[in-house]
Amino acid sequence: MLSPIIDFWLQFMQGFNLVMDYVQHSAILKILVSCIMSLAFLNIVRAGGLMIRKVAMAIAPKKQQRKLAPQPTPINIVRSMARKMELGSLLDWKHYDDMPLAMLLENNGSTVILRICCEPYLVPQLSGGDLPGEYHFVEACFKWGPLRAEHSIDSMKFSLEMQVLHRCNQDHDPFEYVTVSYLFVIMGNGNGPLTTITENLRCIARPDSQMELPAFDLASLMKPFDSNFYSYEGTYDNGAQVLPTKWLICTYIFAISSQQVSQFSTLCGRDGTSIHCNARKEQPLGNRSVNFHIY
Repeated sequence: MLSPIIDFWLQFMQGFNLVMDYVQHSAILKILVSCIMSLAFLNIVRAGGLMIRKVAMAIAPKKQQRKLAPQPTPINIVRSMARKMELGSLLDWKHYDDMPLAMLLENNGSTVILRICCEPYLVPQLSGGDLPGEYHFVEACFKWGPLRAEHSIDSMKFSLEMQVLHRCNQDHDPFEYVTVSYLFVIMGNGNGPLTTITENLRCIARPDSQMELPAFDLASLMKPFDSNFYSYEGTYDNGAQVLPTKWLICTYIFAISSQQVSQFSTLCGRDGTSIHCNARKEQPLGNRSVNFHIY
């Protein structure tokens, strides 16, 4: 006597064969069965894709952590130790002098972040030099402290650092992110282009607060340069996420007033206290190298 499972399977196959016989003689049934099988196939593909994405999302943070571990930021750049590298072409800055539709200033509880809204074809972008593709503007964040910002040059400390994050959408490039660093030192009457930001910091004193700034072109604040800059591989940290990045350090030092620096220090963090310093500690260079790019 056959077991119930085998008996059920034989009855199912008999019924299936009977249905297929009807299908062979009916155009409507053929179309209906084809549609059902197509839908089943699409669901299998979607389920498989979802599973692959979940696995990739689980693996990605571990891969990123392994990549971040050996390349911490910030560092002290020793000019005499930097390797001179000749550029094949100059850096090319596009749409930095175009006026964005809107500008947003945010206190995320760790730093000040500047973002823009513009037409897709007018997104500021950086290319040329030894960059393997076009890198589009994402945001700018600021690091400050009473004694130092983040990067230093020949152990010279700076009062403020503006870090401008760019991203390339082409996955095959060796590095997805490029961050341009501008260093500020207390000098004279301060920085005119930075005034629009510093005078409005009081409006975002509380963490997680935002405001829309009067729009201005980014080129007036983030001066484009085409050569004579330092580069190395490190990390970008805006307080909410840490990303592996290639750093481009501008060698021109900008002025800022003590009053402007103090306005950054009045911002409050998530613990309710003023953010007197949000700069990360200096890290060893390790096996990495710093390049100085000339043309």
